[in-house]
Amino acid sequence: MSKVHYLNSHLQKFREEKRITIDVENIGNLAQYGNMGGEDKKTTQIFTECFNNKETYKELLKKLPKNIECLGIYYLITAYWIAYTCHYHNDKFDEAMGKCLESTDQNVILLDSPHFCKKVYHYLVKPELV
Repeated sequence: MSKVHYLNSHLQKFREEKRITIDVENIGNLAQYGNMGGEDKKTTQIFTECFNNKETYKELLKKLPKNIECLGIYYLITAYWIAYTCHYHNDKFDEAMGKCLESTDQNVILLDSPHFCKKVYHYLVKPELV
C-alpha cells in the first residue's frame, strides 16, 4: 500500500516562510477557501458572526451548512481556531499552537494544505477523555 504525499505541503516547507496575518476588520476573508467553489456568502456571514460574537470553533461547526465538502470544513475550522486563539487568547496562542503542531506531527502552519487542515481538524474535534 502506498503512502499519499501532498506535494503542496512539502514544497511549502522549502519556500520562504509566509507570515500568517489576521485582519480582524475583514475576518470574512478567511472563510474563502479555493476548493469550495468561490465565496459562499452564507458561510462567510456565519464565520464572521461567530468570530465577532466570540463563539468557539465547535459552535461554528454546528452552525455551518451541511452541504460543505469535508475539505472546506477542515479548512474553515482550522482557520477559525487559529484566528480565534490568536485574537482572543493571544497570550496562550504559542502554547496552544505548539501543542497542536506537536500532536499532529507538523512543523509549520500550512493553511493552504488540505492534509494539515485535516490533521488539525481531527485534533480539535477528538473526543475528550473522561
